[in-house]
Amino acid sequence: MKNIIINAFKPGYFYIMFKKLIGRLKNSNKEKGLNWVKNQTNITIEEFCKNIDEALFLSVKDDVEALELKANYLLKNHNTKIGDGGNYLLLYFLVRKFKPACVVETGVASGWSSLAILQSLEKNNFGNLYSSDFPFFRLKDPEKHIGLLVQDKNLKKRWHLDIRGDEIALPKISKLLGNTKIDLFHYDSDKSYSGRDFAIKTLRYNFSQNCIIIFDDIHNNLHFKDFLKNENQKHQIIEFKGKYLGILGI
Repeated sequence: MKNIIINAFKPGYFYIMFKKLIGRLKNSNKEKGLNWVKNQTNITIEEFCKNIDEALFLSVKDDVEALELKANYLLKNHNTKIGDGGNYLLLYFLVRKFKPACVVETGVASGWSSLAILQSLEKNNFGNLYSSDFPFFRLKDPEKHIGLLVQDKNLKKRWHLDIRGDEIALPKISKLLGNTKIDLFHYDSDKSYSGRDFAIKTLRYNFSQNCIIIFDDIHNNLHFKDFLKNENQKHQIIEFKGKYLGILGI
């Protein structure tokens, strides 16, 4: 509680912290969301990737295993838990396969997904990552924990990180991109319906024609189901470690 109070007095923190609290208290329709995604899921991550490019998937698994060893070593000496990583194997594979020039992600935490994206961009020798996050305000000095897994200075050259929260960071990123289009968008921040809707509305005109869109934790509400009604694209829903993600554009 002490850390929450201290962080609440930092400029710009209280408003976002209050909105997050209200969002958690609202009815999320999680039960309906979970029932819907379970009926839509019929493929594993491995099957999905192999259907796209089996040879590449088998080769990147070695890279991802090395990434895991490195990340787990760093986290072993870091006693603070700040959230699990997204589906970094999938992200690494997709970046290697489709070679996006511009990737945008929301939700960084310790930086599992950021590290995977940045390492695959570096492997491609092409592309940049723009990330939005907000510090875990229950921690002391929470800003220093964000993206801690990204240690390599060469990787950071490809990375624009904004930790002011999606409501500030995403419009800023949209403006910063200018005419540059987003080729891959990974959403893993505010789990509320309104948070997801805000992100899509803010960045929609920045998406390239063939943009790959990935939403994590779609079982939390019915946003992804409703989103599909307005999108004339094929989609896939995949289970990962007891959670579900939705993919559009592949």
